[in-house]
Amino acid sequence: MLPRKLMITAAIGLSCTLSASALAAETGALTASIDGIRNSNGVLVVAAFDDATAFEAMDVMNAAALAIVPANEGRVSVAFHDLPTGSYAIAALHDEDSDGDFDLEGGVPTEGYSFASMGRSGLPPRFGDALTVAGPNASRTLTLRYWN
Repeated sequence: MLPRKLMITAAIGLSCTLSASALAAETGALTASIDGIRNSNGVLVVAAFDDATAFEAMDVMNAAALAIVPANEGRVSVAFHDLPTGSYAIAALHDEDSDGDFDLEGGVPTEGYSFASMGRSGLPPRFGDALTVAGPNASRTLTLRYWN
């Protein structure tokens, strides 16, 4: 189940934040391509998680990397550089009204979202199932899901 309010309000306006561990000697890159963006309203919040607890809570303020970029109908790609070598679970949210909330109506999401390895059910995958290893040419494509 997706949380009602993501902790993104304080992060609106940031282009990319990396955790302090990004100063590690060995680093990699990871590009997340977000498909299926239905309009250019608001922003896309794209997070790379290296921690299962933060991923499962969708606590983007504790993501290993975070990008908030203007939405663009169709596809947007975000590149995270200098990530510590390791595996990351990617999640994306289309915050169409830029209010920092993941909007629901009657328990149904009204804004688009996606997770790496998300199935047809629209439910978030387990952290271990959503991992992508950062490194040269590492990429992951996510397709946003809109329920209405």
